[in-house]
Amino acid sequence: MFRSTVPPYVATINDDYHYEVWAVKQADGEPQASEELLGYVAKHDDSVTVGFNNKLGEEVKRRLFSALLLTKMNGHGRICIHRMTRQLHADLQSAIENLMRYYTQMNWI
Repeated sequence: MFRSTVPPYVATINDDYHYEVWAVKQADGEPQASEELLGYVAKHDDSVTVGFNNKLGEEVKRRLFSALLLTKMNGHGRICIHRMTRQLHADLQSAIENLMRYYTQMNWI
């Protein structure tokens, strides 16, 4: 799901076990680019972890993520998935789309 975001986002890790996507913005007059995590997927032997930017506030999370994702998400913005369902897949896809809109509004991309 995160691969569909590249470009405009940047895959900073892309291997068999970890895929990570960041928004990288070079602001005018700034010596360094700023980066914000969009999300990542990490494969494990018995599960997959999907993680999102853990700096998003609680109010923003409630606007961007479904109730299902919020119940599965830990305090670090991670969701451990042992079994993917259609609803979970649809909610993850929707969350990524919502995050992309939010990042655009925040001028992070």
